[in-house]
Amino acid sequence: MSALVAFLEKHFVPIAAKIGGQKHLVAIRDAFAGLMPLVMAGAFAVLLNNVFFVPWSLLAGFIGEESAFIQWTNTYIAPLFSLMESGTLAILALGLVFSLGYNRARGEDQDALSTGLINVACFILLGALSRNNPDVASWVTNYLGAQGIFIALLVGLIAPEFYFLFVRRNWVIKMPEQVPPAVTRGFMAVIPGFITILIASIVAYIFNMAAETNIFAWFENTFSQSLMALGQHIGSIVLISFLIPLFWFFGLHGANILEAVMNPVYGTLAQMNIQYFQRGITAVGTGANELAVWVRGSWDAYVFMGGSGATLPLILAFLLFSKVKEHKEIAKLGVAPGIFMINEPILFGIPIVLNPIFLIPFLLVQPVLTIVAYYATVWGIAGPIVNAVPWTTPPILNALLATNGSIGAVLVSVVNLVLAFIIYLPFVLVANRQRAQEDEAEAKLAS
Repeated sequence: MSALVAFLEKHFVPIAAKIGGQKHLVAIRDAFAGLMPLVMAGAFAVLLNNVFFVPWSLLAGFIGEESAFIQWTNTYIAPLFSLMESGTLAILALGLVFSLGYNRARGEDQDALSTGLINVACFILLGALSRNNPDVASWVTNYLGAQGIFIALLVGLIAPEFYFLFVRRNWVIKMPEQVPPAVTRGFMAVIPGFITILIASIVAYIFNMAAETNIFAWFENTFSQSLMALGQHIGSIVLISFLIPLFWFFGLHGANILEAVMNPVYGTLAQMNIQYFQRGITAVGTGANELAVWVRGSWDAYVFMGGSGATLPLILAFLLFSKVKEHKEIAKLGVAPGIFMINEPILFGIPIVLNPIFLIPFLLVQPVLTIVAYYATVWGIAGPIVNAVPWTTPPILNALLATNGSIGAVLVSVVNLVLAFIIYLPFVLVANRQRAQEDEAEAKLAS
């Protein structure tokens, strides 16, 4: 086991560190993180509607959609939260393209505001305001939300490269030192910004003339559905579930490193599920206008039980069966954070990081829980994720709210907690025996 850890540490960790520090992936990760106020505000508004105020809400399932309360809230309260959704989740691609430009500029020590605004201009002129797809989400009339996220990523990463190139070539208007800095920055961005926007306009013109459509529609019809279907393949999902704890084992924040991959695909699917559910779509699958089986929130609901590596059941195993005093003490300290999906005290306190005893269960537990939850959703045991729930929501409650009250989802969450406990328990007992052997060896030396 120690040889395996040494091998991975020598050959895997440097590659993982480079991936985690790659400037474009860092910008994607930080850009999505910057959208958190919009995501949380919109998600909370949708959650309130879906749980309490609309005819398909969780509450309506108990008191009836024809009840006076549901009829009144659907008329007077639900529209208010729908307005919030239209100004938050419905413009995520627009926010992302600005946020990406802003973060790329910060990483290159360039003018962040100008870069973000130029990105927005390129995004809009490429055709983001016009969408007409009768086959997929026909009610969405633009690409400012989930349908535009992939192009927002491309524009957000490519347009700044042109802008930075022209700035570095010094193709800028220079102003006297007496001019205020904000005015100077604005004038310096004029020429590089004009050329960058011109290049985006040429691309848009070529698509409009040659393909007789804009790049958004072309990408949606050619690649988008294929990418979404690929993201629903169990192999892709299990691989991500395996890599997150593998990164964490070496002290690298696995979820953050892979966020640049998870959010564009699974975050987009999550937003589409929300849109589709609001339109009354309940069928689950990989086809057009079907709810996705697995989205970004699926990991929070079923896999991250107490944080990466599902460590809340491990805490329980330590409390009930550990004979190592410091393990029990750290577990006591880790209970409260673990309930709210924060597990750094356990990862670095036990530690799990670089601890060969816990390598196998730590890498095994997430793929197992993922497979259980995935097929439970495919087989209709658990309802699909149709609400965006804060990642700090405790296990079981997270599954209940995210699926809008699916009892099957609650049962799957409970089953996964038990499975994780079973997977970790033998290794807690191994740690007990190892400590007993160490104490016995120390006693012999002392005597």
